[in-house]
Amino acid sequence: MKKVETSNKLIDAAEKELIANDGVLEMSAVAKLAGVSIGLAYHHFGSKTGLIAAVVDRFYVPIRNIALGDKISLSLDWHEREKMRTAALIDYYYANSLSPLIVGRLAREPEVQDIEKSHMDALLELGARNLSQGQKEGVVNPDLSPSIMVAMLMGGLSMTIEQALLAPERPDATELLNQLWLFVEKAILVP
Repeated sequence: MKKVETSNKLIDAAEKELIANDGVLEMSAVAKLAGVSIGLAYHHFGSKTGLIAAVVDRFYVPIRNIALGDKISLSLDWHEREKMRTAALIDYYYANSLSPLIVGRLAREPEVQDIEKSHMDALLELGARNLSQGQKEGVVNPDLSPSIMVAMLMGGLSMTIEQALLAPERPDATELLNQLWLFVEKAILVP
């Protein structure tokens, strides 16, 4: 079995174990589920912490792809495109069974925080460029700093999605989008 294939099998197994056990992971259970020896699991990731970090890293890759907008048409106006991007983020979090663990129980783990920070730093950079483009197009308020504005928006978006995911009764995705987008319109768009 190739190294990448083994790593992917272990990450898949770890994700299943984390979901099944409310964020708790045992390397022996992961190795058994992946059909490899526990020694091989440690060889690939060094530790349980390394394996959890790999799971979290893979969780964030689609979020970066959504932020890059490769599935959202550039022919749309800025406002419509960004609302679709926000909807895609909500849909991703809502559809992924790992989401409540990533924003909840696992969020307190240092290795999760480190991985999340590296992805968030990249998303903040992309977001600032995007908001700057919105300013050039005359859609986003030109008096606002893109780097400060994106931090406020990303923080608000993250906290809102986190609260929705951890709520006893999850709000409807469309209603969540409408509430978030109403905030965005009032906060940054040119009236």
